[in-house]
Amino acid sequence: MSTATATPATILPSSPERRIAPRRQPAMGTVCRLDSEDGGPAALALVWNISTSGISVLVADPRPAGTALRGYLEKTEGDHMHRVAMRVVHSKKLESGDYFLGAHFDRPLTAEELKPFVAE
Repeated sequence: MSTATATPATILPSSPERRIAPRRQPAMGTVCRLDSEDGGPAALALVWNISTSGISVLVADPRPAGTALRGYLEKTEGDHMHRVAMRVVHSKKLESGDYFLGAHFDRPLTAEELKPFVAE
């Protein structure tokens, strides 16, 4: 019996690339603070990868495909913050109990908007 933990890299299907824009590794400390529906504290999402057209994140709570999300891309250190709106395309529960989400931005980011949030 294997005890390996699933990671986003191991759960994604090996199908042809369908993304509009290339995925980029996020800069260290890049997170997305998702607005709460009830006005409570924002949910913290760890950014796994990002492009001008979408984002992959790890979150604690499930969000079904089709769910509209709003929040802020930000770096935990520094003053970079950018408002985003997105729609969940896929969601997968990991063995850790967290969820891996892929979402498409409602409006593509410009290269200048994306720049603070990607690794050099």
